[in-house]
Amino acid sequence: MGGFMTGVSLVLFPAAGSILTSSDHHGFSSGQFGSIFTPQIIMAIISSLMASKLADKIGMKNVLLLGLFALVLSTGLLTASHWAEGSTTFAFAVILAATGFLGIGFGFSLTALNPFAYQLFAGKETSALTALHFFLGTGTATSPLLISYFTGMEMWWGASLTTTIVLLLLLFFAWTLPLKLSTETLEKEISGETVKFKIPGRLWWYIIGVFFYGACEATFGSWGSVFLEKQGGLSVAKASLGLSLFWGSVAVGRILFALGALKFKTNWLYVGSPFVLALIFYLLPQANSEILYLCAMAIGGLLISFMLPKSFSNSTADFPKHAALVSGFLVAALQLGTGFSVNVIGFLNADYSLSALFQFSTVYAFIFGGILLYLYKGFQRN
Repeated sequence: MGGFMTGVSLVLFPAAGSILTSSDHHGFSSGQFGSIFTPQIIMAIISSLMASKLADKIGMKNVLLLGLFALVLSTGLLTASHWAEGSTTFAFAVILAATGFLGIGFGFSLTALNPFAYQLFAGKETSALTALHFFLGTGTATSPLLISYFTGMEMWWGASLTTTIVLLLLLFFAWTLPLKLSTETLEKEISGETVKFKIPGRLWWYIIGVFFYGACEATFGSWGSVFLEKQGGLSVAKASLGLSLFWGSVAVGRILFALGALKFKTNWLYVGSPFVLALIFYLLPQANSEILYLCAMAIGGLLISFMLPKSFSNSTADFPKHAALVSGFLVAALQLGTGFSVNVIGFLNADYSLSALFQFSTVYAFIFGGILLYLYKGFQRN
């Protein structure tokens, strides 16, 4: 439930893109919509990098509770923004605060959920983590459907209100659990060693690669529904369906990839997929039917699905003694890449069409693919 609700919360804002940019509701410009994710990116980076140190002082359970509480505040503020419609400036300020709390909630919650899932299921650690990320992906796919359902009832804010209530119940439930990591004492003992860790050149390539992966994911995940409605001519409901297909394919793709990795070598698929993704970015704006648009979103989700987990696993294999620190660097790189892409599209949309900006994202995919080609020999050794 923690993974699922984190996923739901994360995509509520991009899923509500058509609402936030509608003159009948919040009335945000493309530039304003792109910039609402900036506080999220900044706070997610800060919280994910400080979570391990904070856990040393207050325990990882309290880090998780802080994360869930921040998600409650975030979705609660999104709900409250409904009453700020008609005053774009005030509504914009409320949404900025909401995405800031979203970043804190995402950074703390996911940082805590990963080690808890790993340790609570001894002997089934990989399955537990796969399940966590599957439900995280399922949550991201659920958000657009929630928005679409409540928009059809002419109360879009019902989606965020429902999310707030469930998160609040989850917060109280987690509060009652005797959660404690067995490695919390060990992490204190080796903290002096991790502080001295210097980023080697190979890890820098992973960090840069994940940055461009984040840029690719944000193009689809944050602007997908807006693109389908404004450039593709799809209804709000069909645009939300397209975004759900993307995130749903991400979730399903992770399970399929994890199963395939048990029997087959997957590095060739990992290295080749960014180049196929580049082709999807280029061809998507040329689609001329609803079916083609929706299929392209689903294929994009499948291609992206395993790139991030595989980046984490390969980098951890390269630096096994510093897995937590490596993870923090990559999460920060992911958030930077996401924020970069979202804001670039938002600011440039005044002069360039969303179709042209989607096609420009082929550059991100090619750079990511090129970095993976450079790192390929190391993958073979591991």
